[in-house]
Amino acid sequence: MVQRIQSVFLFFVFICSILIFLFPIATYLSEVHNLKFFLCSLRDFSKDPFNEMMAGQKQVTEWVTLPLSILQLMIGIISLITIFMFKRRMLQIRLNYLNIFLIVLLVGGIFYYASILENETQSIAAYGIGGIFPLLSIVFLFLANNFVRRDEKLVRSADRLR
Repeated sequence: MVQRIQSVFLFFVFICSILIFLFPIATYLSEVHNLKFFLCSLRDFSKDPFNEMMAGQKQVTEWVTLPLSILQLMIGIISLITIFMFKRRMLQIRLNYLNIFLIVLLVGGIFYYASILENETQSIAAYGIGGIFPLLSIVFLFLANNFVRRDEKLVRSADRLR
């Protein structure tokens, strides 16, 4: 029964876990730097004063945000696995709560790295659309849990009638 509404919400969580890699989480503008903080890397879009024709995006580092990327991959994989656990509803609820906990850790890690970058670049972070996707994922997971519980109640009431 993959066509249930909670499966749609869990699929939306999976889509959000993919989209967060594509959009910047925060942008740091200063006189020296124009940094964009993606979940998988930190990229510098500042102009090169000596050769402006070559001034494209330069990737500053990848390994700094590696724990966040791994955590986000785990969130996406767990949500995809949870979609196909439709016969084991209580396990599905537990996996959704685990996913919510991992997303809260992700949001904490994002703000931790964002505050470190604010202090290093001496600029204020302008948060982008990438920061919305974890919050949307939490909302979708709560909605999925609500509908899984509703299905569980329906199954238990049908068992009582037999």
